[in-house]
Amino acid sequence: MKNISVILLISVMLISCASSQRMLQKGQYDRAIDRSTEKLMKKPNNSKELGVLQEAYELANMFDRERIEYLELEGRDESWIEIYQLYEQLNYRQNKVRRLPTQVRSQFTFYNYDQDIVESKSAAAEISYKRGLDFMQKGDKVSARQAYYEFDRASRIFPGYQDVDQKMAITHQMGLNHALFLVENNSGMVLPEYFDTELKKVTLRELNTRWLSFDTQENSNIDYDYFLVLNITDIAYSPETIERRIYTESKEIQDGLRYEMDNNGNVKKDSLGNDIRVPNLVNVTAEITEAKQLKSAFVGGSLDIFDLTTDQLVRTENISVEAVFQHLSGSFTGNKEALSNDSARIVGGREVPFPSNENMLMDSAQLLKERSKTIVSRNRRLLEN
Repeated sequence: MKNISVILLISVMLISCASSQRMLQKGQYDRAIDRSTEKLMKKPNNSKELGVLQEAYELANMFDRERIEYLELEGRDESWIEIYQLYEQLNYRQNKVRRLPTQVRSQFTFYNYDQDIVESKSAAAEISYKRGLDFMQKGDKVSARQAYYEFDRASRIFPGYQDVDQKMAITHQMGLNHALFLVENNSGMVLPEYFDTELKKVTLRELNTRWLSFDTQENSNIDYDYFLVLNITDIAYSPETIERRIYTESKEIQDGLRYEMDNNGNVKKDSLGNDIRVPNLVNVTAEITEAKQLKSAFVGGSLDIFDLTTDQLVRTENISVEAVFQHLSGSFTGNKEALSNDSARIVGGREVPFPSNENMLMDSAQLLKERSKTIVSRNRRLLEN
């Protein structure tokens, strides 16, 4: 607790050291304004903070206005975005001061930036919109994505500007990569149709990103950019085996009470003259016969990623899973109280029928889906390009 108190004290001291005056001296004008307005809201008569606020406010506004004058003099269309942002910043800054008590607020002069904001806002949105159209006309995916971001910026600057929302939807589709997940059986074994169906139930949709969309069922209306092929090359089943083992367990338990004797062979007495009796501890044993049923199914292959624009295999990763069936049962002779918790769970149980190869294969399908999903997730950056 003492260490925590020291840490808190140091933290408070560090925060207090970062005063509005020091921020002003470092040229951190907006931070100084934030700190001063906080203090003046609580103590409007704080003349020191008022002085800091006035100086920081004047300097911050001066630099912003000078930057606007320079950009307007330069006359570049692209500058309207920054000009709009600067006017918004000027307005936001003075609104902070407007919220202060009257005696503080009366020390400042405020300007109406509405006309400047509206004009620069419209010009900035128009510039982004035109740039979006230029990128859009190039027709390639990279340019479509750049167009989307320009239209998105125009929409954020000026919501509902012209048909910008429609243009965003169009360029998003133009820039989107589509990947189709396929399953190929090259194992030499005939697989049931439901195995392929089960594998295609892998939920890749949650791996979608802004520029990447997965399908597990082919859509004839989509030109796919990538094929993700789960190539199954090996399928093997282990024999059905039963492993038996015999082992012994022992435990010390209480078997009633016994008289406690002294060194002379007499029964000990308590302070009231009563015979002293203590737990009678004995060792008990049990012999357990355990039967372990085992069967497994192995499925191996690779997940291959094909770039359809170049007809090239761009990535391959090995993939293998093993579904294991295990069942324990057993019997015992001796004292049941000697059994451990694990042994007690299997005693009395019976051997069960082994699952069929088809059932084991379906268990493997569940494991393959999860493994495939992990590999696909790891390669999303490749698929987005």
